[in-house]
This record gives sequence, structure tokens and C-alpha cells, in this order.
Amino acid sequence: MENIKITIDGKECLGQPGQTILDVARNNGIDIPTLCYDDRVEIYGACGICVVEVEGNPKMVKACATLIAPDMVVNTKTDRVLESRKTNLELLLSNHVGDCRPPCALNCPAGTDCQGYVGLIANGEYREAVKLIKERIPLPGCIGRVCPHPCEDHCRRQLVDEPVSIAWLKRFAADMEGDDPYIPPVAPETGKKVAVIGGGPYGLSVAYYLRQKGHAVTVFESMPHFGGMLRYGIPQYRLPKDALNEDIELIKSLGVSIRTGVKVGTDIDWETIRNDYDAAFVAIGAHQD
Repeated sequence: MENIKITIDGKECLGQPGQTILDVARNNGIDIPTLCYDDRVEIYGACGICVVEVEGNPKMVKACATLIAPDMVVNTKTDRVLESRKTNLELLLSNHVGDCRPPCALNCPAGTDCQGYVGLIANGEYREAVKLIKERIPLPGCIGRVCPHPCEDHCRRQLVDEPVSIAWLKRFAADMEGDDPYIPPVAPETGKKVAVIGGGPYGLSVAYYLRQKGHAVTVFESMPHFGGMLRYGIPQYRLPKDALNEDIELIKSLGVSIRTGVKVGTDIDWETIRNDYDAAFVAIGAHQD
């Protein structure tokens, strides 16, 4: 691949097609400040701190989002650039709420993108909202009904009137799926087999994520039905069994094998688990009879 020659602050630098000004600058020991850039995520360019001048372009450009071109001449420390960076930083510091993770997401035990799915629901994009929810919550119909919603306790909307009903909106999105629920994609089979001991919310969540990675998963549950404390510890009026069953059926539809009425150590011995599976996850819960 042919190198591209550019000049940054009077220094000739070589870069590759597809690289940004920021990439080439860093490779050549030239510092261009930035607050929002991270090479592990998609370029966002929100902070505006990495602006530079490119000769021939009357406007300043963001170094993190501007691809290099042959014979490009870049200036990173002109008075105009420095003044623009100072202004952008002052704006960020004066009102940075929109540039930080929202308190609802920070206080969600599952780390869900609360703002994301609330916005999608507001736009009528219910399926996209459920897809976003299911990235972090395997049992949205259940959690939408019984979650203590610490997100709402920290919702900034209450500074105006009252918190957004985030948990109820999660329930609403899950209920809107109807007979055509979103089923997450499953990766190609890995050939690995995992036994999950316990079919409560913990075990079902483990099965949900392991199956998406392509592992063959079998869940063993000693009780007649799956759900653990969701089924046996929460009354029907708080969590209808139909909602629980729908969430469990979705996990089964991924290809998770379900075995109820099987007590590991009694109905099937641990030696069999060791011999037949590559790994075992114990999620038997802590409730007492």
C-alpha cells in the first residue's frame, strides 16, 4: 500500500490511505488534544478540541474525523486554532450534561442505554428499542414489571416535573413485541458445551449470552418449571406467569436446551456433568425452602 505524504506543523509525515490527521499526527509524535476520541469506538467528534487548519480549506476541520490526502498541509497551533479549542472547551465546561453518561444509565445495575430506548419508543421504533434493551437484559418483560428502577430515582427530568417512567416503558416495549419477538443472532457453533445448573434469572441470563456466542447450552432446573424466584417468589399480580413464560420461550428459541425436574447430584451426577460438558456454571440461587 502506497504511503501518503502530508505536512503537519512543517514536519513531513507519512500515512496510509484511510488514516485520519489525528492518526498520522500521533504516529509522528505530534500532539493534537482531544477529549472524545478512542480508537476502540466509532468516531464521534463531539468535543471539537482536535480542530486544525488545512491549507486551502477556509474552515477548520476535526483531526479525528478528517482523512489525509496527498500533499495536505496541516497547522495545529495557529492562533485561530488555539482560540477555537479554548472556546469549545469553555462550552463543554459550561454545560456538559449532554456529553456525559446520563445518571439513569450510570445507576442502572444492568448498564442499559436508558436514554437510547426511551428515545426509540418516543419515535415509535418499538422493535429497535427492544433490540437495544435485550443487549443488556435477557428478561425484559419481567424486569419491566419488577425492577426497583434506581434509574428513575436519578432521572434529571425530575428537576423539571417528574422522572421519566423508564421501567414501565421497558415493559411497554417488551409487550409490544406480540407474536413476533426480536431474537438476537447466534454466532456460528463453537463445538463447546456448557451446563448451567439452575434455571432462575441468573442461570437463564448466562444461557442467553453463552448461546449467542455459539456455545451449546443445557440448563438443569430441579423445580418443575423455570424462573426460580421470578416464578416462585414473586406473586402473580406483580409478575404474571405469561410474561415470564414469554421471556423464557425466547431464550429457548435461541437453541438453549431446557431440562426441568432434574437435580444435579441426585438425578444426574457431577461426574456426568464433568465428562459431558466443557464447562459448568452453577446458578442455584440462595433462597430457602
